[in-house]
Amino acid sequence: MNKFLLLTALLTGTVGAQTRTVFINGVALPATPVQKNGETYYQLRASDLKRVGAITAGGVTPNIEAVKGCVGDTLFNGVYTVQLLSVAQNGERFGAVLKVSNASKKELQNFMLFYPADVKAVNRAGNAVETNNYDGPWFDRLLPGTHVTVRPSTGNTNIRDFTRLLIRPGASFIKELRDAQLPLAKVYNMESDLTCKKK
Repeated sequence: MNKFLLLTALLTGTVGAQTRTVFINGVALPATPVQKNGETYYQLRASDLKRVGAITAGGVTPNIEAVKGCVGDTLFNGVYTVQLLSVAQNGERFGAVLKVSNASKKELQNFMLFYPADVKAVNRAGNAVETNNYDGPWFDRLLPGTHVTVRPSTGNTNIRDFTRLLIRPGASFIKELRDAQLPLAKVYNMESDLTCKKK
């Protein structure tokens, strides 16, 4: 497979479970374990592999600038996961609901994650609006294996028809993760396509 195919051996579920979770290109995909000649292999749907960029037309290596998925996909950057649960237009404000989970073995402080303004809603024309507001609590700290739900939102804006939600952590956040020697992936930006939903 191409050099950008990131297969993370993070398998969840109990022993004997029919399906497991495998992260490919930073996106969680369901996989079915199959035994053959004493080896365990994982079957994945071709449509899922194509959707996350593991299969490309003509074997072209994709230029991956961000871990990409649909609404409902769990995206992984080597340290934490983000799942876009939902988005909504509320009058002149646009908001999202994100589930952020610590997948590392260390406690994550709020300065290791991202600010609301690092989340951007983008429309079809390429206009980006920062979600510099938030409803309810924001990050304080995340212990290993825990998660928090955050709700970033834009201020009043006349821009509509958003098609993508970007998470672009600032340089200071990336530095903190690297200084803490956490296994941050080479591709750590995240992007959710609002026009598709995880099946």
